[in-house]
Amino acid sequence: MTGDISQEPSLPEIISRWQQEQILLNETEIQLTIPADPDELLQHAEQSQEGGKELFDPHWGHLWPAARKMSELVSEFNWTPGTRVLELGCGSGLIGIAALAAGLQVTFSDNQPDALQLAAYNATQNGFQDFNLSLYDWFDPPEIEPFPIMIASDVLYETRFHEPLLNVLQKVLTNKAEAWIADPGRSLLAEFLRTAQAHHFQIEIYDENLKQKSFPGIGHFQVIRLQKK
Repeated sequence: MTGDISQEPSLPEIISRWQQEQILLNETEIQLTIPADPDELLQHAEQSQEGGKELFDPHWGHLWPAARKMSELVSEFNWTPGTRVLELGCGSGLIGIAALAAGLQVTFSDNQPDALQLAAYNATQNGFQDFNLSLYDWFDPPEIEPFPIMIASDVLYETRFHEPLLNVLQKVLTNKAEAWIADPGRSLLAEFLRTAQAHHFQIEIYDENLKQKSFPGIGHFQVIRLQKK
């Protein structure tokens, strides 16, 4: 899927009410459209489960605090212009838009088509046309060209995601590539890091100012940098 389209994307019909938010990233003001009531998606999740359909993820509509902070770091980091970046679990697309504003080539990915539609809408309303979209399921990942950088935020909130996510990183990262994962300090983070170590990833932990830490902390924002050995 590509974001280089002739017509502007529309908002997903699954959400009935929207709100606008202005977010300042490195002196650039981002206009972000997000659900006025993200919990509206919980009803769709319940209906999906009752109908025996594939599990519907209701969390993509929330703009989590960790995503806000991660978008600031992405916008301020000294990236090599034109670097190809994959955002996993893009949701509303804020972090990917921060990467676009920093001059990177971005592919938004999510396992929810509505999330991709919203990310495309938000990227376009901020003046970006050259980006890619990928409908990507960690549990049944399609084959895609590897990336040198992967970014994500708040994707470690269930243990069942850890192993599939690490398997995906083995596939989508080039040799010596890096994955940057923001986390709000969930208690499951230590377990994820042990699993990542077992998968032979090199691990570094940074605080909200990108100062390196020795250990993860609970209840505090941090960024995990994983690199393939």
